[in-house]
Amino acid sequence: MSTVIAIVEDDLDQQQNYAEYLQSKGFETHCFSNVSSALEGIPALNPDIALLDVVLEDDHDGGFTVCTTLLDQGMDIPIVFLTDRSEEIDQGFGFRIGAWDYQTKPISLSLLAERLKNTMRIFNMRRVPINNETKALQPEADLVIDHDRQYVTWKGKSIALTAVQFQVFVTIVDSGAAGCSYDDLCACTRQGVVTTGTINSHVKNVRKKFNEIDEAFNAIRNKPGFGYRWELA
Repeated sequence: MSTVIAIVEDDLDQQQNYAEYLQSKGFETHCFSNVSSALEGIPALNPDIALLDVVLEDDHDGGFTVCTTLLDQGMDIPIVFLTDRSEEIDQGFGFRIGAWDYQTKPISLSLLAERLKNTMRIFNMRRVPINNETKALQPEADLVIDHDRQYVTWKGKSIALTAVQFQVFVTIVDSGAAGCSYDDLCACTRQGVVTTGTINSHVKNVRKKFNEIDEAFNAIRNKPGFGYRWELA
């Protein structure tokens, strides 16, 4: 089965070049040229991977907006940036908001295809095989984690986590009060390049989802300079 890729690129010549070459390498391509069309079309398409430019028409940060919006909506796909924005601060920001890879133009089409295929390999390997049992991690069963379905409930209400958020969250929970390091959390994501900023962003989004149903939730605690721990009040 072909890998379905969403290409978000406002330069129509480049867009066509990417699409035609990736099709020749077995991808099924769907193209978008601006923020609004991408945010409307990608959730409906539900692709396997997305390739985004950062500057989209008059929106200097349009690709970043697409990335954060899709991930905040709970889409579980790897996002790769391909852009003229080559500054280290832009690359770092891209990874912090959840990108799996960040490439700068110009890039050979053959290398682009290989990086996309490699990203998909890592993405598809990231789930750790587990048994089918549902695990209640607290005696009072406030927290229930179904590892097989990557499903979490808190006080009887479901929490919609992406696959990476799930891995980060479970790693923190399993560490208990002793806590887990940033290195542990980076490793559990199985992404190509992960920074402490990326982990902090994932944790921020996880906390936000819990707080949406429980304003008093504060079980994910910081361990300054080390990582995070799980501790109920």
